Amino acid sequence: MKKSVLPILMVCSLTLTSIAMPLGASADEVDSKIQQKDQTITGLKAQEADAQNQVAAVQEQVASINEKAQSLLAEQGKLRSTTKNLEKEITQLNNRIKKREVAIKKQARDVQVNGNSASYMDAVLNAKSFSDAITRVTAMTTIVNANNDLVKQQQADKKAVETKKAENESKLKELEANQVELEAQKGDLVKAEADLNVLQTTLAAERATAEDQKAGLVKEKEAAVAERARIAEQEKLVAENAKKEKEAAAAAKETASSSTTASSSSSEEQSTTPSSSTETPANTGTTNTGGNETPANNNGGGGSNDQPSTPIPDPDPTPVPEPTGGSAVAIAAAQVGKPYVWGAKGPNSFDCSGLVYYAYMQATGRNVGGYTVAQESAGTRISVGEAQAGDLYFWGSPGASYHVAIATGGGGYIHAGNESTGVEYSNVGSFTPSFAVRM
Repeated sequence: MKKSVLPILMVCSLTLTSIAMPLGASADEVDSKIQQKDQTITGLKAQEADAQNQVAAVQEQVASINEKAQSLLAEQGKLRSTTKNLEKEITQLNNRIKKREVAIKKQARDVQVNGNSASYMDAVLNAKSFSDAITRVTAMTTIVNANNDLVKQQQADKKAVETKKAENESKLKELEANQVELEAQKGDLVKAEADLNVLQTTLAAERATAEDQKAGLVKEKEAAVAERARIAEQEKLVAENAKKEKEAAAAAKETASSSTTASSSSSEEQSTTPSSSTETPANTGTTNTGGNETPANNNGGGGSNDQPSTPIPDPDPTPVPEPTGGSAVAIAAAQVGKPYVWGAKGPNSFDCSGLVYYAYMQATGRNVGGYTVAQESAGTRISVGEAQAGDLYFWGSPGASYHVAIATGGGGYIHAGNESTGVEYSNVGSFTPSFAVRM
């Protein structure tokens, strides 16, 4: 039995050595992979930094457009104030013109019936004196001149009113064009921000994956190094046991040699001694003192009785939060009275498209877009007269709209009008839409 131990230990040593060699090569390969992952992570971080710079640039553009929007909104406020004052002036002027027209018409009738020359002649003939005649003629001339001046003033005022109206209409068209441009820029910014957010999210996910892979490779390397240490320890133990076994074998061989020499000397001494006349017969019988032993049956109960475990199903995923409920009209109605802020999407302030976005997102979880042109595509285009509660009204031409509202039915709607009105109710009679969209 002892002779078989050494070859077995030698085989174990060879086997462990053959295992250790690939592990050493694997550790080197893992180091290379870790280095590659470090390079990948560095590159992704650089891309993330570049994306962040792009985000900062877009945010600067947003700030610039917001400043432009605020300037435009202030200009609109001045224009509305000017328009109201102009309307008051026109009303007052029209009232004065109506009163003056009565006197002018009466004078015209007098001139037509009597004639200016007759009236002047009557004034001279009826005068009590020459000075009285001059006074009367002068008074009549003053009245006539005043009436003529009044007519001229009325004509000048009417012309001024028409000029102001034309100027006002031109300004309104200019402001409308600016609003269209602002909505278009808002749409470009919304798209740019969305693209940059996707880019940032993608890069962050790729970097997280690369870092996870690197962490896995580091653990793999640590496991390989630990395995190599364990195998080295086992090899050391095998070598020590082999050495001890070799020493034990050599000692046993030396002991056996000494026993053989002593046995030979004893035989030689016995051959020179006379043998006894009486010999004891050899006992050839064999006595079984221990009886027959039956080996234990280790197979009867050694098997595993474990039953395969039933897999526990994963819990249901967290459900997507339900919308707050109610219709878009009800959600929009709850915002009435809140301030107007260009570019705001709630919940404390809104612009026109922000109110529509918020109302539909809260009511149904539906993203209808963050600016008017995108919201035009949220449904089917219809006429203004066909709009029902929940449909959308738009101002401007399709593809270049600049204002939007939520129809409440019967020609009414809710919209974020401007900074002076905030979110309010209105109707198509006071501010008529250009077209509508069935939602």
